[in-house]
Formats: sequence, structure tokens, C-alpha cells
Amino acid sequence: MRPVKYGVIGVGGMGGGHCKALHEMPETELAAVCDVNEETAKTVGAQYGAQAFTDYKKLIRSGGVEAIAIVTPHFFHPPIAEYAARHGVHVMTEKPIAVTVKAADKMVATCKDAGVLLGVMFQLRTQPWRKKMHELVHSGALGGLHRISMSVPWYRTQAYYDSGAWRGTWKGEGGGVLMNQAPHSLDQFLWIGGQPKSVQAIAATRLHNIEVENTGAALCDYGDGKIGMFYVSTAELATEEKVEVLGDKGALVWDGHTLRMSTPEQDISEHIRTCPTNSGNPGTWSEIELPDSPYGAGEMHRAFARAIRENDPSLIIADGEAGVRSLELANAILLAGYTRRQVNLPIDRNAVERMLKKLQGGAKPEEFFRG
Repeated sequence: MRPVKYGVIGVGGMGGGHCKALHEMPETELAAVCDVNEETAKTVGAQYGAQAFTDYKKLIRSGGVEAIAIVTPHFFHPPIAEYAARHGVHVMTEKPIAVTVKAADKMVATCKDAGVLLGVMFQLRTQPWRKKMHELVHSGALGGLHRISMSVPWYRTQAYYDSGAWRGTWKGEGGGVLMNQAPHSLDQFLWIGGQPKSVQAIAATRLHNIEVENTGAALCDYGDGKIGMFYVSTAELATEEKVEVLGDKGALVWDGHTLRMSTPEQDISEHIRTCPTNSGNPGTWSEIELPDSPYGAGEMHRAFARAIRENDPSLIIADGEAGVRSLELANAILLAGYTRRQVNLPIDRNAVERMLKKLQGGAKPEEFFRG
């Protein structure tokens, strides 16, 4: 197919990886780069033979790109995406899609109204074991789900937070681990287990000298007895990510190295009702063989480029709506964690806006406990 001409906005950090992927793929052409640091923009532009800009609006208006990748601090994602949409340029944005779900809603609506595609960089969806878990759960192999549990370590030192003045602040990041590291994991939690009806949570800050939360724990209610448990922290010993999904017909477990599945001899619902003794319901555990397939940001851009060329939004691996769902759960965990109250979904958008405004103004989490 004819390559899609891309521009990357924000190339001083992770944007460099996007540039490399876009430059190397036959489906895309890196036509332009932009960074507020002129030297960085010129250096990266020269490296890839791309036109360099320091103003994203000029890049978008140049007419030299069909799509952009937004790799800037979180607060800038919506205004850049909306400006691109109004000029007919497709948008692939880094996570999180925005800082508040209200801003994300507007971003998605603007792109939809303008008829441009919006994708979110949830590249973990391309990892073989995650794809397999999603496939098995949604094929009904586990039957009706009873529980999904996810524990995710994203260890960070104080030096990480000290590396940029915007890091670890309400005004710079709009949140901590739930806004910066957890969006990928929250997307997986929802992609595999579905959207809960309500959330109870704890949000806390320990060990790091930062304003924002570095630990989040959530208990999710899906109704009909289905429960979700999500835990993430940057402030504890680095271990392996662990994911468990248990249903009426079996269980899936990722232990950080292997994906295993167990199918009991009898459906749990039937065994509980009919077993004459207080015995278990054993099944046979087996390791699931996974394909050695490519994954990462490049696969996201490849699919997005094909969606543009074929004018088929279904080819996008993670669209704007997925970005909204992940962000909504992040906002809900923080709101529930700081107020110590159950938060129902869909979340009250204005409640999140009020909370963030207070935090940016210097309010402490304990102030929310008092209402």
C-alpha cells in the first residue's frame, strides 16, 4: 500500500522510538517531526530526513502529513489532537489519552465529528500472551467470569521523578502511577475482563518525595457476583506482573513467565450445587504455547496506517473509546481512593474536574476524607 505520511510531535524522549518505527516500516513514511526544543527537532529531523518544526500547529498546517503521533506530556494530548482533527489529520496518541475523562470525551467527539481516525498507543495489546488471554476469555472458554485479578509492578526510583520538573506533580502530570504507568495495565484489565459498574479503592503515596499517588488498589464490582481486583505501585520491590482470570469453566494464570490454563472436571456452578462431599474440583493445568509474533509500537502504527488507507476504523488495535475507558477507570480509582467512597461508572465527569483543581491548588488527599 502507499505509505501514510506521519509527523511525530514530541521527539525528545519516547518520541524517538516512534520515529524509528515509522521510518523503518513500509506502511509509513516519517515526513515531519516537532519538538519545543529546536535543537532536538533539527537533530531528529536530520537523522530521518524529515522536516523539523518547533510549533505543532505549523507541522499540521504544512500539508505534509496525513497522520500524527502525539508523544508529549499528558495535558497537551487533547488540544493537539483537536487541532489536527479540525485540519483533517488522523491522530495516534500516547497514553493516557488525556488527564480527565471530560477532556477525553471532547477529544474523541472532535475527531469523530471531523471524520478522522483516533488511536491510542496501547501496544501491550499486541503481546502474544495478552492476545491469547483476550481470545480465550472472549471466546467463552472460561464460561461466565467470577474474578479477574491483576497485580502490576512499575518500580521507579526518586531519581526518575527528579528527572523532570513536571514529573510527580498535579500540574505537570495530573496524577501519578494511575496516570503515567498504569494506563497500559488498566487497558488490559478492561480489555480482558470488561467494564465494572462501580469501584472502591485506596490511593496512597509512600517512600517517594512527590505530590501524586504512587500506589493504587481497586475493588471492582461488575454485578452478578463478578469481582475485579487491581493493584499497581511504583514504590515496592520490583516483581513480576501477575494476572488471574477465573470463570465457571476454568482459569487462566499469567505468572510473569508462562500462561497456564486449567479446566475443572465439572463447571464450578454445578459442582458447588451437586457435590455430595466437601471436596475440591480438580482440573489439569497445562501451559499454553504462544506464537513468536512481532509486537510493540510499530504494530500499532502499522495497523493504524492500514485503517487509514482502507478507511476502516475496525483495523485500529486500540481506538479513542478504549482510551476513554482506561482513563475513566484511572479517574475512578483516584476519586474513590481519595474520598474513600464507592464511585459508580460512568463516572461523574465534573467530580473529577473539581478534585484535580483542588489538588493542583495544593489540597492534600486527607482533605477529601472530610468531604
